[in-house]
Amino acid sequence: MAASLPSWREPEALLELATLGVAERAGTGRDAISAALEGLAAPERIRFFSMPRIDLSSTDIRARVRAGRSVRYLVPDDVARLIDVRGLYRTEVPVT
Repeated sequence: MAASLPSWREPEALLELATLGVAERAGTGRDAISAALEGLAAPERIRFFSMPRIDLSSTDIRARVRAGRSVRYLVPDDVARLIDVRGLYRTEVPVT
């Protein structure tokens, strides 16, 4: 998502409020992200960090829940409990 930051509404305003932590994802490396962010003011507010990459998206999590599959070890225990208690992601929400 960091590579798309220039297309967000008022990205510089966001960078005035917060430091953005960025990790690489499959298919989008640090060089590509840096190139996409090149024109933004306050580049010091964008910080890359390294972490073990888990190629799992929020879309994948929602699909697993909708299919009745476990998300244990993929999200924190409290998040899994909240998803279960509130019945989140059980049905697909239509795009409007």
